[in-house]
Amino acid sequence: MPPSAVKTIRDLIYWEYAKLVSGSAVNDRKNYAFIMCTYQEFKSGKKRPSDILRENKLLINECSKNCAYCGCVENLQWEHIIPISRGGPNTIDNQVLACQKCNCSKGDKDPYEWYGEERKYEIPRLVWGKYLKIIYNMHIEKGTLDKECKKTLDLSCILLHLK
Repeated sequence: MPPSAVKTIRDLIYWEYAKLVSGSAVNDRKNYAFIMCTYQEFKSGKKRPSDILRENKLLINECSKNCAYCGCVENLQWEHIIPISRGGPNTIDNQVLACQKCNCSKGDKDPYEWYGEERKYEIPRLVWGKYLKIIYNMHIEKGTLDKECKKTLDLSCILLHLK
């Protein structure tokens, strides 16, 4: 659960990104102390989310022959993390390789909707990293990054303002 200081869409994205950094740095996306420290660094400008290029390099170097969701190696196809029908860009930045089963099962949901609240920490690092960066950029373009997010406990708030 984000702290009470998380009030805007930017704050919520920084909070989620801090959890992703915690997962990479200390192998624990639930390490509150590490997450809070990293979140504060994002808020103060000491840290910035890395460029989408880092995620695309990860896609090419480490994940180029496996489904980004289940690791399967058969029937791979490009899958849009944020469906085009939901406003996602039709670029490599918004795509990962997915097996046909995962792609069909996910359908027109974003990763958070597909995994659900109870499984949100299972969203693969590559997928979640790309998702947060795309959402961040979409909110910059729409001018909604600093809009208050009244439902900060509900991550779907990030997408609500993009429709």
